[in-house]
Amino acid sequence: MARSNTGTMNDIIYGVKDKFLVSFKMGNGMTAYSTKHFHNAENTIAENVMRLQFVIPSAKYDEAVIDQLIDEFEEQKNNGRKLHYHQRDAVKMVCNNNFSVLTGGPGTGKTTVLSAITYCLRALDQRIKIVFTAPTGKAARRITESTGEHSSTVHKKLGIGYNSDLSSVFYEDIMFIDESSMNDTELSSILMRSIPDGRKVVFVGDVDQLPSVGPGAVLRDLIASNTVPVTMLTHTFRQDNSSKLFANICNIRKGIPEFLDGEDFHSILLPPGKGQEKSATQKILAAYQKAIQKYGAEHVVVLVPYRKNGLCSNALNNQLQRIANSRSCGYRYHNQAENNTLFFKQSDFVMQLVNREECANGDVGQVVECSATGLKVKYVDATVTYAPADLDQLALAYSMTIHKSQGSEYPCVIMCFLEDHEAMLQRNLIYTGITRAKKECIVIYQQKALEKACKTIADANRFTLLKEKLQDLRAQYRMIYGI
Repeated sequence: MARSNTGTMNDIIYGVKDKFLVSFKMGNGMTAYSTKHFHNAENTIAENVMRLQFVIPSAKYDEAVIDQLIDEFEEQKNNGRKLHYHQRDAVKMVCNNNFSVLTGGPGTGKTTVLSAITYCLRALDQRIKIVFTAPTGKAARRITESTGEHSSTVHKKLGIGYNSDLSSVFYEDIMFIDESSMNDTELSSILMRSIPDGRKVVFVGDVDQLPSVGPGAVLRDLIASNTVPVTMLTHTFRQDNSSKLFANICNIRKGIPEFLDGEDFHSILLPPGKGQEKSATQKILAAYQKAIQKYGAEHVVVLVPYRKNGLCSNALNNQLQRIANSRSCGYRYHNQAENNTLFFKQSDFVMQLVNREECANGDVGQVVECSATGLKVKYVDATVTYAPADLDQLALAYSMTIHKSQGSEYPCVIMCFLEDHEAMLQRNLIYTGITRAKKECIVIYQQKALEKACKTIADANRFTLLKEKLQDLRAQYRMIYGI
């Protein structure tokens, strides 16, 4: 987005004349400019969010009835554990609204709430059809593991081609979209126009995580607009006061540039100044060797800001592989585009780098066959064969970027960020990396890098118009429908 008091005015004027740019009069009197494509995509999101709320409003259930069902859920499905009142509010919100947002950080009980909502909705209507989705395959699998409910990617559920904005219509009754902070403007617009009147849609996510890779900040804008029902879970159920992992998650969310060490969190501070790559690599390798002995290679990941250049996942993967996989036979492949030589071996963990029919960009699998004719990789839902010409689609996955780790969890995370990573250092990045750890996190860092990250919020400079459009449309819909 470009605002009228910034940028080159002549370029904006010519863009408007050529119909490449469109203008939008904001409530504060300023004029904002956007490309026509993203202007239309934001309009689609706003219009359909309002349509779902107003055209065929949700049935309203007596809160006393829902409270009784929640009581049953607590006894029958939650081992007698009581829901916090915020969690109860979230269940009532979803039951009584066609569009809503559930947000909260790790440990605040989002998974329990999702299970409670599905229990109550099925008790209220035995015929109801509930669908769980997420932007990535990894995130979808986490939903299945944590709730027991089948889940798929948004793309797969709606039949969205990765090179097409066409989609099928959503015919079920309610769709949950987990990890919705990853949804960009374009995907959200395709999603929202696929939902017929009278259906329910629930965006679930942590607004403090990294924003979408593509343009937009949809989850942020939905919450900030005050035009849709939102429940923010703030009470933590990780009652163990000795958990330094959770204490550090809270500190980073607040922008406090310090780490607290304990049994589940270990920080290794490096000297200040550029050029600490060699020392950092040595410490990463030493920490990794200990971690895989404790947890197993499949349960440990090394996260860094960069995929290429300097201390990056590409460089680390080859060294971590030598520790984790001692096999001597394999298939050597040189990826010319990345100038990186890989030696794929049976039992290696690998990541898919592009979308294809059998698996999605970011999915992690394990090599089950390796020969001169290529590889076979087993993913959760499919086993994929790769000819030698296809191997540029794969990277080793002992290390990955923090962006690529979104939607996944590992018992142990080793994360490193340095002053050399300055261009990528953001609070959301560090927060996302640490929250991938379920049991233990080891951070190798420089203090100046941590301070830079804590001062920088990733979506702070994402200028969008979705919030203003939602607010304008809500006022119009309320005049028409009187709700």
